[in-house]
Amino acid sequence: MRVTDVHEVLQRCIDYHGHFCIGQSLGVRIAKKGLELAAPESEKDLIVFVENDRCIADAVLIATGTRLGRRSLKLVDYGKMAATFVNLAKDAAYRVGLQPFDLGDASKEEAKQRVLDMADEELLSWQRVRVNLKKEDLPGKPERIVRCVACGEKVFDGKDIADHGGETGPFCISCLRGAYYETMKDRR
Repeated sequence: MRVTDVHEVLQRCIDYHGHFCIGQSLGVRIAKKGLELAAPESEKDLIVFVENDRCIADAVLIATGTRLGRRSLKLVDYGKMAATFVNLAKDAAYRVGLQPFDLGDASKEEAKQRVLDMADEELLSWQRVRVNLKKEDLPGKPERIVRCVACGEKVFDGKDIADHGGETGPFCISCLRGAYYETMKDRR
């Protein structure tokens, strides 16, 4: 797996994302370098952790063929322009991020193009890393499904908490730590 034609991949990213922005250019460049370093032979060998939920996430998804629903794309929202590429077959992982770079007085359009043309060493930073994946994190059928003792909802793949303060679970994370949503009276 490789990104051989940056402009062709970028166009697919723009079509998916809905517009051309510098995040698309950066995401394609990060994905290109990540695939080069991790060198997966197929999509089944690859898991990518993307570190923000902005434009680069769409570009990395399209450029690599990874998907949240297939569990090959993971969002770890650190708010950083970076991604880690894990080759499961070779047990190798590389994190690719951005170097501090200056586009000077380039217009937005010039900046989008300039990012595509910059040397890897000028634009990107990368390092070999270790990602400790549990069996429950890998693509495929759920390894374990339990019901939260507090709310009764199903919790997949070890994302539950077995006990809390002497109370026996399993508990879902939202019941113990609070949810991102607030339940309203018209609950069904």
